[in-house]
Amino acid sequence: MKKIFYLLSIIILSSCTKEEKKYAEITINIDNIEFIEVRNPLEDIYIWDMKNDTIYPNKKNKFLFKKEIEKPENITLVIGNERLKCILFPNSKIELAYIDSTLVFKGKNEIGMNMLNDFKRPYFDVNESRKYELDTTSYQITKKIKTHKDRELKSLQNLIDNAQIEKRFAIILKDEINYYYALKTQQIILDKQYQSIPIKEDLIKLLNKTIETYPLNNDYKSSSWLDYADNILLQKPLYELIANASITEDSTQKWYKNDKWHQFQYSLINEYKNPVITEKISANYIINSSKQKNFEKSLVGVFNDFKKKYPNSIYTSYLEPEIEIIEKYHKKISREMPSSVEFIDGKNISTMEQLLEKLNGEKYYVDVWATWCGPCKSEFKFNNELNVVLKSNGYKKLYISLDKAELEDKWKDNIKYYDLNGLHMLANLDFFKHFAQNHSTYKGYVSIPQYLIIDENGKIVTNNAPRPSNLTDLKKILTE
Repeated sequence: MKKIFYLLSIIILSSCTKEEKKYAEITINIDNIEFIEVRNPLEDIYIWDMKNDTIYPNKKNKFLFKKEIEKPENITLVIGNERLKCILFPNSKIELAYIDSTLVFKGKNEIGMNMLNDFKRPYFDVNESRKYELDTTSYQITKKIKTHKDRELKSLQNLIDNAQIEKRFAIILKDEINYYYALKTQQIILDKQYQSIPIKEDLIKLLNKTIETYPLNNDYKSSSWLDYADNILLQKPLYELIANASITEDSTQKWYKNDKWHQFQYSLINEYKNPVITEKISANYIINSSKQKNFEKSLVGVFNDFKKKYPNSIYTSYLEPEIEIIEKYHKKISREMPSSVEFIDGKNISTMEQLLEKLNGEKYYVDVWATWCGPCKSEFKFNNELNVVLKSNGYKKLYISLDKAELEDKWKDNIKYYDLNGLHMLANLDFFKHFAQNHSTYKGYVSIPQYLIIDENGKIVTNNAPRPSNLTDLKKILTE
C-alpha cells in the first residue's frame, strides 16, 4: 500500500511541475475574405517576411489563430488591403470584427489595441524628411518630436487612469511610443548628413542621448526596434567614417564596383559588442540585400561568415534559400547568350523615334526597365504567359534598359538569368532624357517599369500599357 501511495505521489508531483503551455488566441469574424495572413516576429523581431502564417476560415466561417508564446510579442494581421498591429500576451484572447465598416478589436485592452492602430506612423521618405529640413538645432527637433509624442503618451495615460487597459499592456504600448519617436529622432538627425558634413555637434549629442535613453537590450522589442538598431550598428558608424574622411564617395564606389561593399558593412555591424543583437542585425542585412536581386556574389561569402559566427542561428534556414538563388544566378550567367536574344546598338540612338525607324514594320510590346529596378524584375516571372499572348497576337518583345553604360555586363547577365528572349537596347543618356520629356508617364522624369505598345507603322499606341502581371487588360488592348 505504501508503494502505491509513493507512486501516486510521484505522478502528482510530476504533473504539478510540468510547465503549462501558454497560448494567445485571436478570433476574427469577417466575411468575403479568402484568407488572413499573420506576420510573426522571429526571436522578437521581423526579418523581412520570414515567418508568415496563412489562416483560412473554419466550419463556422471564423478565422482562428492560436500561438504558443512565453512573453509579449507584436504581430501584424494582413486582412485584405488592411494591416493591423496586434500585441499578444501569454494566456490571452482577442477578437476582431467589423463594426460600421471598420475593423476593430474587442475584449481586454480593446481600446488600447485600437489606439495603437490609430497612431499615425508615416514612412520616413523624402517628403517626411522635408518636414524637418529647416530644423537645424536639437531644440527644434526635440520640440517637434515632443509635441507628437506627448499627445500619444497623454492618450495612453488617460487609458491607465480610467483602468481601461491592463498594466502589462500599458508598459508595452509605452515602449511602442518611446522607441518609435527615438527612431524618428535618429532618422531626422542622420538625414542631415545629406545637407551638411559633418552634422552639427548638438545634433550628434541629441543622437547619443537618445541611444543612451532607449537601449537596445530591452526585453520587449517594439515594431520600431529593428530599424532603430540598424541605425546604431550600421548607419551611425557609416556616417562617422564619412565625417572623419575614413571613407569617401570614391572609395565606396570602388568597393561597390569590386563587390566588397557588403563585406565591409557586415563587418561594421559585427563590431558591436553584443552578439545577440549583431546576429539579428546581420541576418536582417543579409536578407534585405539578397531580396534586392542584385545577385552580388559577395553575399555568399557574407552568409558563410554568418554561419561560422552564429552556428546555431534560427535565421540561417530562412537566409539559405536566398543565397542559393544568388549561387544559381552566377552558374546560369556563365553560359553563352542564347540565340533568341538580339541586340540593337543604342550608342547613337538619341530618341524613341530613331529607334522606331529600325523596327521594320513589326508590332512590339516594349518593356522599359533597369537592373537596379526591383519591380521591373518582379514582372519577369510572368514572361512565359506573356510570350504566349504576344505571339498569338503577332507581337514581338523589345526591352529598353536604362542602366548606365558601365553596367553593360550586369545588364547582359540579367538578360541571361531572367531568360529575356527578344530584342534589347541599352539606352544612352540622350535617349533617357528625351524619353523622360516625351514618352514617360510622368513628364520630366522616368518611373519604371513602364510598358509601351508599338503598331506595325512604328506608332506608339500607348505609353502606359498594362504590366505582364495584368494579362487580362493587356489582352484587351492587343486584340482591339
